[in-house]
Amino acid sequence: MLLARLLRDLVGPAAVMAAGTMGAGAIASFLLAGAWFRYELLWVLLLMLPLFVASADSASRLGALNPHTGMLSLVGRWLHPALAWLILLLVVPVHFLVSMGQLSVMSSALFSLTGLNESALAQDLRVAVPLSVTLAAAVLWLVFSRGYERLQRVMTLLMVLMFLCFLIVALRGLSEWRAILPGFVPTLPADLPLPGGNSVRVASTSIIAMVGAAIAPAALLGLPYLCADAGADSHQLRQALRQSVLNLGVIFGAYAFFVLVAGAFALHPLPEHAGFEDVGQAAGVLRAALPAAVAFLGPMIFSLGLFIAAMTTLVVAAQVTVYLMLDAFGKPWRFSADNRGFHVLLAIFVLGAAALAPLWSFPALLKVILLMGINVVVIPLVYLILIVLINTPGVMLEHTAGRWRNAFLLTGLLLSLGLAVHKAPQYYHLLTA
Repeated sequence: MLLARLLRDLVGPAAVMAAGTMGAGAIASFLLAGAWFRYELLWVLLLMLPLFVASADSASRLGALNPHTGMLSLVGRWLHPALAWLILLLVVPVHFLVSMGQLSVMSSALFSLTGLNESALAQDLRVAVPLSVTLAAAVLWLVFSRGYERLQRVMTLLMVLMFLCFLIVALRGLSEWRAILPGFVPTLPADLPLPGGNSVRVASTSIIAMVGAAIAPAALLGLPYLCADAGADSHQLRQALRQSVLNLGVIFGAYAFFVLVAGAFALHPLPEHAGFEDVGQAAGVLRAALPAAVAFLGPMIFSLGLFIAAMTTLVVAAQVTVYLMLDAFGKPWRFSADNRGFHVLLAIFVLGAAALAPLWSFPALLKVILLMGINVVVIPLVYLILIVLINTPGVMLEHTAGRWRNAFLLTGLLLSLGLAVHKAPQYYHLLTA
């Protein structure tokens, strides 16, 4: 009975979004934070998780209370139509690039799992493009095979598998609990010199990447659509909050903790730990995270978790983008078996990203980290919209935000503004260099 109830609480829109949030960008952010600064940034998890849960639950309420009106339609009606179009113009290209990045990570993880020579084959477009398109076609089959309810169950299962993969990899790291516990006390590590040069790793960059991995525009913009598609209503608000706490707080928090611990335990002790930035490098040395007798399984488990993470993020990013596009043009946006427009647009979006992904020369995980910098710029706008809508009686009826919810959302807005002001110029130069 307890297991059945737990599974019932897991399955839902929050599980879909949690699975999507546990993507390659999140893995890169948490793993490299551990590799670079050991356990010193664990405190960031404690601060960001309550904010993540409150923000996501607020977005879910919009969908539950407005099941027939899309998020962009709400923005156009209660704020301004131009703002809805601005969101669309910002989010669609970002999500397209994010999808390209996830497909690149899937290909890279697949090479690692199969033991093939990635450096040689990935540069051959006759191999890279068909592989990327094949992976995209498999993802589309998964999405379209049984509709939204099947998608929720599959994404929940994948979320649990990701969790287990990184739990296995991190288990030995828990033996360093005396070093782990001080990491929950807020401190800012000193800059970390890079080997062979004058550059440094800055802790604030890792903090921004960690926060951006959890609080992404896709979550806040997509959850209203996901909840409406799941049939949520005003009577299920408490259940939705429980799902958000369980999926986005407990499971995602534990997942982030295990990934960071795995990186800190296996990668930080190495002399070249400051130079890690590639998934292949990281997977190859994670043998140290498992006992010697089964050390060979470390890279395989890590690569499997990474592959699943990239796939779930691809599904959510593409699905949210299609919701937004159809909603903006006044077309039916529900994910249903008879909505041919949804199916066609999603297929074009995913297959287009797959065909172009091998042509982008950035390392796969670096693509995702840089694109999360763009998300940091978009997040303040989304927070502002969420605060206005969640406090509008015409939208929320008697369920407008209370004092504590508004305090969390205002904190998110101020934090996102600070991160955007601090990091936007650097991300711009990185992307245009």
